[in-house]
Amino acid sequence: MAELVDESHFHVMILVCPNCAQRFVSIFTEQIDWVRSDDPQYWQLMPITRMEADSLIEQRNSVNERTLDVLGPGRRCLHRDHPAGARDSIFWTKGISVGFHD
Repeated sequence: MAELVDESHFHVMILVCPNCAQRFVSIFTEQIDWVRSDDPQYWQLMPITRMEADSLIEQRNSVNERTLDVLGPGRRCLHRDHPAGARDSIFWTKGISVGFHD
């Protein structure tokens, strides 16, 4: 595991499967709900190549939303969305979308 961004409401990590060594980029985003304390949370997990993982680790301090948004366009990505006031959902989509969903 390599932590790239570790802020209180935004985390980006490289995870590695212990069985097959497949690398994944994991992105967690949380928005503070100051009114109802029902913080929306979004998590994404996408397989990446070893070269992509190495490149992200090299960029560690400069990884930002744009760096992640252009990673693997069209590639399947697992999302877990938990919007405020609603049940969470888990679904597959293509590419990474960093930020908040409506």
